Amino acid sequence: MDRSNVAVSRRWGILLLMTVCCALPISAAHAQAAPQAGTANPSQAADEAAVKAELRRTVEQRKRELRPEYERRVREDGKPSADRWLREAAAEMGRRDGAAMRARYGE
Repeated sequence: MDRSNVAVSRRWGILLLMTVCCALPISAAHAQAAPQAGTANPSQAADEAAVKAELRRTVEQRKRELRPEYERRVREDGKPSADRWLREAAAEMGRRDGAAMRARYGE
């Protein structure tokens, strides 16, 4: 992988991290409600799998939404400016997506 691909992967990794961090309260709520070790709770496992699957879908969707604008900004405004925009846009999307997931799955 060349250096430019590593930089792009790192930026998109930041987007993933922001989205995941906003969804962490959901996982924490599920962990607090977890039964004692040794007792299975298929419902909780299904909920956690649903949260993880939705989180993956959301991150991929956000990447598809942000990429064209990010690339345009790199061309027109330069990489540092585009990177700042991406951090801000990803953080805001992560907050909204996290709130939506907490509303859907409980906190």
